[in-house]
Amino acid sequence: MAVKKGLFKTSVGRKNLMAVTGLFIIFFLIIHLVGNLILILPDSFFPVEFWGGVENVHNMYNAYSHFLVSFWPVTLVAWVLYAAIMIHVIDAIIITLQNNKSRGEKYQVTDNSTSNWYSRNMGILGTIIGVFIVIHMAQFWLKYKVLGTEHDLYELVFAIFKVRWFVLIYEIGIIALGFHLIHGIESAHRSLGIYPKKVMNIIKYVALCFSLVMAILYAIIPIILYLK
Repeated sequence: MAVKKGLFKTSVGRKNLMAVTGLFIIFFLIIHLVGNLILILPDSFFPVEFWGGVENVHNMYNAYSHFLVSFWPVTLVAWVLYAAIMIHVIDAIIITLQNNKSRGEKYQVTDNSTSNWYSRNMGILGTIIGVFIVIHMAQFWLKYKVLGTEHDLYELVFAIFKVRWFVLIYEIGIIALGFHLIHGIESAHRSLGIYPKKVMNIIKYVALCFSLVMAILYAIIPIILYLK
């Protein structure tokens, strides 16, 4: 009972839960990016004798997608991911509401001079990311995995990223994700008990570099496909 209370009822427990789910989502983002980078590889990268008959990006991406859908351990991890996202969102809302309540009177002035603007606007960034995820999953995951109305995921991705407004939405979502990651990685380590100044300075640098690389690699995929 004490563990349950510590995990779900206390501020520290909720922040730890936020950190753990956030780090798991980051792990998924890395794996997801590796798969999506197949989309921008040249066909010459796929020698038949090495890839067992896969001779171009089209076939490789569809084979990769089919594997993700048909291999049950991946499906299990996917459902864990969905749960982690839901817990992360709900936890963020609860923490935000409690933080707003703990500030007291609305007219109280808070000194934000030492914090970054994205740290002060994680709620807005999170909302943008949430809307982006819903649109993204409706366009791909729902059609391919749930409804089964689309069987060629490569053609679906290629067609969607030929639509300018969707590319724009994707880029906005990725920019928001990049800023969210910078603050989130740092906050996760603080929540998990990593406080030393020297260590935190290293974590801040790593978080910035990692988030920048992730955002750039994710962002270039729809742009390359749009121009292809």
